[in-house]
Amino acid sequence: MARPTQNLYGQSMGSKGLLTREKIISATADLLVRRPLREIKVAEIGQSAGVSTSTFYLYFETVSDAALAAINQIDQSSPKLTELLKVPWTREILLENAKRLVNLYITFWDEHHALLRVRNFVADEGDKRFVDARRRSVEPLHLLLQEKIHELQANLPEERRLDPPSTASVILALLERTAQTVRLPSAHKATRPRSIETTAFLVAAALSGGTSFMD
Repeated sequence: MARPTQNLYGQSMGSKGLLTREKIISATADLLVRRPLREIKVAEIGQSAGVSTSTFYLYFETVSDAALAAINQIDQSSPKLTELLKVPWTREILLENAKRLVNLYITFWDEHHALLRVRNFVADEGDKRFVDARRRSVEPLHLLLQEKIHELQANLPEERRLDPPSTASVILALLERTAQTVRLPSAHKATRPRSIETTAFLVAAALSGGTSFMD
């Protein structure tokens, strides 16, 4: 997403203005690692960024706006994920690549969990700006997953093929939920490696339409 070139008063931002805006965004992101969005005040962000409250309002109207700017800097369709999905997958390497996909996704989530958690929470509450941010971030992955489903299910009878858009959405939901839950203590002795292994199996099965890949 293109970054603005003017502040909220319509003034062009030079290098100093752009740097100040980035300091505010960075300070907001750092605070979100430790605090819920609704508890963060403009004064706290200003103190952390080394700017006044009035300076904050040159660039953002609310804390949510600053949080959204930080979130929009995250590209969930990371190069490593998209590169993996662009190469051909065969039945022989399907499960191996599914494990790589799951690991890459969870690693990305680990690195950006605070902002991704906020984005999803506010999006689920119905804020269209955050809904759109989530959609833009995962759209390239969604399209590549659809292509992978077409590729891996091409030889199946038509009645056995899964609907690519729906299947891609379910796979992304599974990956996202797994990435969140493996960060939490398990009440049932579930381990991170085993959870990743199971998720990879389910992803491989969904991509291939249930075709055997374990032989």
